[in-house]
Formats: sequence, structure tokens, C-alpha cells
Amino acid sequence: MSVIDRPVVHRARSVSRRRGRWLERALPVLFLLAVLVVWELVTRLTDAVPDYVLPPPTEIFDRIVTNFSLLADAARVTLVEVVLGFVIGALIGIALALPIAYSRPVRNTLYPLIVASQAVPKVAIAPVLVVWLGLGMAPKLAVVALMVFFPVVVTAAQGFSSVDRNLLDLLRSVDASGWQVFRRVRFPHALPQIFSGLKIGITLAVVGAVVGEWVGASQGLGYLLLHANTQLDSTLLFAALFVLVAMGIVLFALVEVAERVLLPWSDESAGGAVPVTA
Repeated sequence: MSVIDRPVVHRARSVSRRRGRWLERALPVLFLLAVLVVWELVTRLTDAVPDYVLPPPTEIFDRIVTNFSLLADAARVTLVEVVLGFVIGALIGIALALPIAYSRPVRNTLYPLIVASQAVPKVAIAPVLVVWLGLGMAPKLAVVALMVFFPVVVTAAQGFSSVDRNLLDLLRSVDASGWQVFRRVRFPHALPQIFSGLKIGITLAVVGAVVGEWVGASQGLGYLLLHANTQLDSTLLFAALFVLVAMGIVLFALVEVAERVLLPWSDESAGGAVPVTA
């Protein structure tokens, strides 16, 4: 290949990669559109499913527009609960991951208890939290934090403890302090795993907020779901579900954007080489 041909080949490969990325992003959207079209046709052209059981997507979107103010107010309440509870749960998870990663006795003591805490359904815990914390926002935040902290603590502990031992020995040989080892090696190494846990946690945070609102709330999307269900208003119920799904997707995308900004060296979430910071 001549020197003149190389830029042409490089541009062709670059265009091909961009097209591949656009196709990867378009496939989920196209599949979702196909599902909505089939859903619409089945509900409109057949009597197999009554509208009060499964309303057509066009009616659901029309209800979202009609009751936009109601849904927006409810979504605002739920979003605050999701974000605050997510931050609390993530901080607790990372804080617990540090002693688990650094100390085997602590890991052997806490890890079984953490796993056992996830065996209890959050729907069963939520009424107890309402009794303890009242009917305000506190029990909702507690449920969200309980949902979030487990994937974060597991992935963060794995990231903190899986550093190459040879690299740690090298830093100790030059008298690096524990803080320097953590700041320059352990924390950057653990970031991809931490973000893996955060991406799982942000989706669970939406579920946790809804569970909390089911037990004791007078506003929020979870409360709106219960209200629509008791009124047999399936169109409003599905409209609230669509808003919840959109919220989860947007929040997940924001965590991914933060991951790409903070981890520019990594092409994939859990892959790529981790640099030693200066």
C-alpha cells in the first residue's frame, strides 16, 4: 500500500466505525418502535385484549400529553427521591467497600451480613421503615439507599482488592504512603468496577423509590401508579410506567456519560488499561 493510499483507507475505516456505532445505537430504538407498532395493531385490530387491560400506545402517549402537569409533578418528587437515595447508597457502598477490601476479618464479618440483607424483600422492609422514620421522604430515601448500596459495595470492594500485587510491592519499595497507594493506584483501578455498580444501582434506585411510595406517600409516580390501579385507570397507569422507564433510561445514560468523562482511558465500562496517576 502506498503512502498516498493510507489516509484514504484510514478515513474509510473511520466512516465504517461511525456507521457501526450508529447502527448499534439505532437497533434498540428500531426494536422498540417495532414492539409499539405491533402492540398498537394488536389492540386496535383485534379484540384479544380489552383496552382496560392493555390500552394502545397512542392512547397512552395522548394521556401523557393530556396529564403532563400531573405526571411532571409526580416525576419531580420521585426524581428527587431517586437522586438523593442513590447518592446516599453509593457513598455508603464505597465506604463499606474500603474496610472490606483492606481487611480480611472485616470482609469475613460484614460480607455475609450484607448478602443476607439482600435476601429480605424491600417491600417487606418498607413498612418497618415508615414506622421508624415516619411518612416523610426519609423512608423512601432509606429504601432507595438499601437498593443501591449492595451492587456498589460488591463491585467497589472487588475493584479495590484486585490491584496487581507486583505494582503494590513496587510502590511500597519506594516508601509510598498508604494514601498515595490508594490515590494513585487503588482508586483509579477500582473506578471501572465502581461505575459498573453505579449503573446497576441507578436503575434499582428507581425501583426503590416506587416501592417506598407504595407503602406511604401522597405524591410521586409510585403513588400515582397505586391511585390509577385502584381506579382501574390503566391508561394513566401505563403513562406513569412510561415516565418511569424514561427516567431510568436518562439517569442510566447520565451515569454512562460521567463514566466516559472520568475514565477517558477506558473504551469499555470494565475494560481497558488503568493508568497510574501522577
